[in-house]
Amino acid sequence: MKKYYTILFFCFACSCFSTTPVHAQFWKKIFKKEEKSKPKKNNNNKKTTKKDEPKLKQKKEPEYDERDLKEVYRIDVLLPLQLNSLVQNGKPVYSKVPEHLQQSLSFYEGISIAADSLKTKRYKIELYVHDISNATSTIAQLTTRRVLDSSDLIIGSLQSPDIPAIATFAKKHKINFISALSPSDAGVKDNPYFVLLQPTLKTHLRQLIKYADKKFNRSPKFIFHSSATAGEKEAYNQLTDALADEKHLDAVDCSAKIPDSAAMAKMFRKNEVNVVFIGILETAKAEQVLNVIATLPREYRFEIFGMPSWKSMRGLSQSSAYMGMSIYYTSPFYFDPTTGPGRYINTAYKNNFGGSPNEMVYRGYETLYWTASLLDKYGPVFNRHISDVSAAQFTRYDIEYSWSKDNDFQYLENNKLYIIHYQNGGFVVEE
Repeated sequence: MKKYYTILFFCFACSCFSTTPVHAQFWKKIFKKEEKSKPKKNNNNKKTTKKDEPKLKQKKEPEYDERDLKEVYRIDVLLPLQLNSLVQNGKPVYSKVPEHLQQSLSFYEGISIAADSLKTKRYKIELYVHDISNATSTIAQLTTRRVLDSSDLIIGSLQSPDIPAIATFAKKHKINFISALSPSDAGVKDNPYFVLLQPTLKTHLRQLIKYADKKFNRSPKFIFHSSATAGEKEAYNQLTDALADEKHLDAVDCSAKIPDSAAMAKMFRKNEVNVVFIGILETAKAEQVLNVIATLPREYRFEIFGMPSWKSMRGLSQSSAYMGMSIYYTSPFYFDPTTGPGRYINTAYKNNFGGSPNEMVYRGYETLYWTASLLDKYGPVFNRHISDVSAAQFTRYDIEYSWSKDNDFQYLENNKLYIIHYQNGGFVVEE
């Protein structure tokens, strides 16, 4: 089956959505696509308690200006497509798009399918896609040369370093900025126009711990952690804070060495449910821990809670891996291709690009389709109505205000997470 890549040069404007003509450059089909102190072992079962927290100031919600509805809305999508590295002298450099560029291209493909769908429903949208890896359309160029000044909505599939400049621009111009890719807030604070669709690691852990406590609150708890990255240090700190009142809590530092099966056998309890939190984001290292646990006799029972990065863990894609083990992790997205919208995207993708869509295609599609409907319904400042997810065809987004520990407003964050449960080679979506 032939597959095609649609390549965008600089900017793609869906002028056909508008009642007025808009200059555009269209994609050409070129490619064929195929440190806190560590908790010590509690031998005397003495209960520890958290320190009394000081009284917090009252939360103050952000205020938004009301704006009139418009005939036509402009949406700007920012992506690191690196087109100049893909095409030279009008010819493709690679026979297949490199894997490190696939994420952005797939997100764009989903955007383009949503654009076609919005067009058939007569939404009046002008859509511009900017390749921020191009020297003429970098983040600095876009924000200083007034390219985005007339935008009604900015959607960014951006990594953490690119987020602050766009967030600052969005706040200054009161334009909503939907950060669709990174789970990092990149230090953004006091910005009512910054919307984080990918929940932060803190939110992932909070909901995972809550779920574990509801299911296994009487079971002994164990933390396997590493200090290799800032994210792993954050995970460890949050886990130890949340589990400080546990009667039985052991922590194992795997930064330098992972315990062998003999050491683990002495640590865990036989004929009980051992609840194990593995706060290791690096999937290869996390799998090393799982592989040792898997060697223990069946008298040891485990409920294992992992990180959101485990979604890409190779072992969890194999039906014969970790038999008899119960493993949980969180994911903000779950796309069912058997639903009506799922079948529509599959068909449109096959017709336009060939093959089958991956998750980023679905995410690109839903992000544009949902936010465009909010624009059409409520205007550019739709923040007070962002709980309206009637047009989100897969994800029940739960956008809430994010507050600092001192009750200072920070930004808006999606708190919707699914608990993915892997057991005996299969997955179940728990929540």
